[in-house]
Amino acid sequence: MSGLIAALGRQPRGLLVLEGFLWIAILGVLDYFAPPDLSFLIFYVAPVLFLVWFVGRWAGLLGAFASAAFWTYEDVLSPHAYPSTGVADWNIAVRLVFLALFVWVVADLKRVLQREKQAEQERLERDVRIAQEVQARLFPRMAPQIPNLQCQGVCRPARGIAGDYYDFVTLDGGHAGIAVADVAGKGLPAALLMASLQAALRSLVSRANEAPAVLARDLNAQLCELTEPTRFATLFWGVFDERGRTLNYVNAGHNAPLLMRKAGAVDRLAAGGRPLGVFPDSEYRMDSVSLAAGDVLVVYTDGVTEAPDAEEREFGEERLLESVRANEDRPVDEICRGVLKAVDAYQAGLPQQDDMTLVVARVT
Repeated sequence: MSGLIAALGRQPRGLLVLEGFLWIAILGVLDYFAPPDLSFLIFYVAPVLFLVWFVGRWAGLLGAFASAAFWTYEDVLSPHAYPSTGVADWNIAVRLVFLALFVWVVADLKRVLQREKQAEQERLERDVRIAQEVQARLFPRMAPQIPNLQCQGVCRPARGIAGDYYDFVTLDGGHAGIAVADVAGKGLPAALLMASLQAALRSLVSRANEAPAVLARDLNAQLCELTEPTRFATLFWGVFDERGRTLNYVNAGHNAPLLMRKAGAVDRLAAGGRPLGVFPDSEYRMDSVSLAAGDVLVVYTDGVTEAPDAEEREFGEERLLESVRANEDRPVDEICRGVLKAVDAYQAGLPQQDDMTLVVARVT
């Protein structure tokens, strides 16, 4: 029903007026051939309601006067005319006043409902703005200063606030952590779980500098206690050793990050385990990769690679690689912007359907 109302509301006003008056004309014909003692007044209410709701008060009043014109012809000028002109005039006037009052009441009711809807929309937009401001403080405010590693991240929500998360964490002993997560769903529910994940990771990370699998296991246990299995999250957590130029990482069901070697090869960092928050007894496996100067790490969420074009074809991993290679000699922040620009060009103006998060790190 709501879909039909929305479809009618999108029709041109002239067409809506024509439809309303056509209904009145059909009712007038039926009223003319119906027995004289059968009242059709209640049926005239429908097209008048249609006109006032979808077009406006003036259209509803015109519909009421058009109905009165049919009644005047039938009761005064047609062969069915009342013997008493006074009775006919009284009946026409009473029915016209009834419809006019009906139009006035419906128009005022619609105005009140629209005002309440607008106020609710404004409250929702204000709450979303506050949530955006709060969430913005959860993301790194500037690029981290990590020896031997240049990092930059960006998150672009699909609905004002995101269920995606990225973070850079300075750890003890010459280590630095890189986190990228994607919470199932979008909007406020996903953003709330994202904030819980960020707080849990920050509270646990000091105990797991060099043990990403331990961190994933503990995070999974916490999320399983907090959420239903349908509210899960994927996570990539990597710990960079500044001196040894190694990356110890765990991938909990996340899109495999791309490690683009300076020599041209591409490694996919997929080792780890299941998404967080689904199975309390999940175990995770850490893997380690050696890095060299010029290697570029690209960590992303599925909102980037699954962005569709007009024919529902996804942007894909290959186009992501091409976008990074086209900008690989530039600063990492420009690589991020170049990738998002390529996604926007691929979608050609289509609305963003999912949160997009991208972290680029280059070994120096």
